[in-house]
Amino acid sequence: MNNFDNNFQEIEALSALAEREIEKIKKLTQPVVRVCGPLTCDGLVGYERNANRLAQAEKILQEKGLTVWKFGESEEEIFGKNYSHKNIFTYFHKPVLESGLIKQAYFLPRWDESNGATLERNTAIEASIDVLDFPEDWFNLLTTIVSE
Repeated sequence: MNNFDNNFQEIEALSALAEREIEKIKKLTQPVVRVCGPLTCDGLVGYERNANRLAQAEKILQEKGLTVWKFGESEEEIFGKNYSHKNIFTYFHKPVLESGLIKQAYFLPRWDESNGATLERNTAIEASIDVLDFPEDWFNLLTTIVSE
């Protein structure tokens, strides 16, 4: 199989995942929000820490009564396949953001250090999604929520 075939299969797979996620979002209680932030900007060492902070932020927003779109299942299907970052954004994340179904995007501190989060922010703005910065002190809420 040549590189063109691999690229075509990659694009097809990512597009199908995006369509599947859009169908899932349509079934969620509206409005739906998304959390965006740095994941890979600290390398493999920081990935787990950053992924945990993203998951904490999602939990906090859910505790505040918001419906959060999590793309965990699709992310698991993408992870480890060596898909290009450009294709992952272009054929998976971007169509979801442009679907009109995500109403707010909360950006974690240090989003601006991440190429992916920067692309998400720019796309969210272009798609008329409310862009909000996730306050650092909200992470303290998780301790309060868990201890109640």
